[in-house]
Amino acid sequence: MITLEQMNDEREIQNLSDQFAILADDKNAEGQGELFLADGILEFQFGYDGEIHTIHGRKEMVKAFSSTIVPCVGLYHINGQKSIKLNGSEAFGTAYCVATLINEKDGRKTASVNDVRYQDEYKKVDGKWYISKRRSIFVLSESHEFSE
Repeated sequence: MITLEQMNDEREIQNLSDQFAILADDKNAEGQGELFLADGILEFQFGYDGEIHTIHGRKEMVKAFSSTIVPCVGLYHINGQKSIKLNGSEAFGTAYCVATLINEKDGRKTASVNDVRYQDEYKKVDGKWYISKRRSIFVLSESHEFSE
């Protein structure tokens, strides 16, 4: 039987993925970084068999988030299904997201649509949940000219 504390933990963890997407759309890289432990790990890869690139620490993550979202003229993230497995003050989860980024170059706008699967590890520190490790797998990515 699930306890009230476990239900609250699951809800707080689910909120991390939702806040990550909202902060991206708000171009708030600092806020995104605050969702991670200070010594957190961010991995990303293109396709399930792609090379895994790793970023260590909140400071470096914020730089990476900034370089991706700040130049965009438009952003839209929509989250899908999530699965969480609690294990005391640690948890593991999978979340899905479609991230659309609009960039402009030489007066032309390009939309990059990314179907992303996040494989996350979480830790509860001083009563608050954080992402300790996130692997962002860009399962499908497509770019096309964007017209309003």
